[in-house]
Amino acid sequence: MKILIVDDDQNSLNMNRLIVEHCGHEPVAVSDSTQAMKAINDNKIQVVISDWVMPGLSGLDLVRALRADASQRPYVYFIVLTGTKLGKLNFMEAMDAGADDYMEKPANKDLLRVRLRVAQRILSLDTEVNTLKALIPVCSGCRRVRRDDQAYESLETYISKNSAIRFTHGLCPECVERLYPKYK
Repeated sequence: MKILIVDDDQNSLNMNRLIVEHCGHEPVAVSDSTQAMKAINDNKIQVVISDWVMPGLSGLDLVRALRADASQRPYVYFIVLTGTKLGKLNFMEAMDAGADDYMEKPANKDLLRVRLRVAQRILSLDTEVNTLKALIPVCSGCRRVRRDDQAYESLETYISKNSAIRFTHGLCPECVERLYPKYK
């Protein structure tokens, strides 16, 4: 899995890159949030490990930007790193910004490995949920759709209510022949 590491401190960036490699992942390392946004979009990144405090956009600014533009990409799991002890208020600020997890610097390699496993599990579950959400339960017999409230309605009604698609009706040549053989 490609994992983006964002840190303006070159030593931290290199250390975290090595830990990510040691965990069996492919690191993509950048030194600021502007490069990070480009890397996320260009490399289809789904896990970010970002320093909190950086010049320009902070790690929290980066996660806020990702969450604001979430419909344009798959979910990105975001771990914030901080060089200072996180108090309850700082932790809550990171979570309120949209971060999924946090760690103190320097990153402990075993702890980071565990957190990356959690990220993989969550991303796998997110993919599964999105796949299931994309399924439409259709009765094989009558072709009606089961709604969330367990009632059934016609496929056309369901699609018209839940999308911008509108239907127009006609008859294919086979149906004309079967239903109206004398008009053939």
